[in-house]
Amino acid sequence: MGTSALVWRRVVAMAIVPALLGMTVMGGVAQEATPSAELFGDDDVLTNCVDPSFPPMEYFENQEAQEPIGFDIDLINAVGERLGVEVDHIPTEFTGLLPALDAGRCDVVASGIYLTAKRLETFDAQPYYDSAVVLLTTADNTEIASPDDLSGKTVAVQAGTNYVNILNDLNTRFEAEGKPLMEMQSYPKQTDAIQQLVVGRADATITQDTEAAFREIAQPGQFKIAYTYPDPETFGIYFRQGSEQMAAALAETIEAMRDDGTLAEIAEVWNLPVEGTNFSTEVPSATPEATPAA
Repeated sequence: MGTSALVWRRVVAMAIVPALLGMTVMGGVAQEATPSAELFGDDDVLTNCVDPSFPPMEYFENQEAQEPIGFDIDLINAVGERLGVEVDHIPTEFTGLLPALDAGRCDVVASGIYLTAKRLETFDAQPYYDSAVVLLTTADNTEIASPDDLSGKTVAVQAGTNYVNILNDLNTRFEAEGKPLMEMQSYPKQTDAIQQLVVGRADATITQDTEAAFREIAQPGQFKIAYTYPDPETFGIYFRQGSEQMAAALAETIEAMRDDGTLAEIAEVWNLPVEGTNFSTEVPSATPEATPAA
């Protein structure tokens, strides 16, 4: 496809502050050192656990592809270039992403996961893109125009996502109001949930506006956004708690990419609204009573 390479060539190398890359000063002359072992380990490789089933954020271009492509892939590749390290993307099922990070099998998780207080109870994160949750239906569906219309309908959803919580809360309300509950079908990949709409096994799926934008190009006229939830969500790069170096490195790099337009360029490559790159650096506070979400 070549889109990752296109973004890669357009990324402008950024000077890294000495504190991030462990530069030392000897005799008044700055000398570069490799990134610290605390940050990337002895191999100087930034590893990213990613679920390549959420286009255009991350996916395999075809069944033969060995490397994922997408917005998040280009994002972390650019971060690695600016930090002067190689990048390795490790395909992982969505429900295993944060457990893999917790177990130390990767340095970060950038895989279309938005920031929630529950997740931040266990992990730290760096914001990088604002998105919106949407209900997606087939283009000819005239029965669903809001979450209330899901009563008695069948909704496909990716397991382990916060979408499950949104739909469970809605079913709780339906029950309290004496309305028929929706039937929820859970699938390991978002592409599986989308496929249920295609074959007619589900009336709707819940996803992000980023995927809806991709589907409009990949499968024009087949789907439509039936409803957009009012409060935007922010995607975050998750990393293990307690690493001040990682927090500083990601904040310095991502905010610079936002300010110099690199994030907007990557968004344009993947047909995403550039407005999403104007994210806030404020991270939701973790609540003591919260439990981590996978």
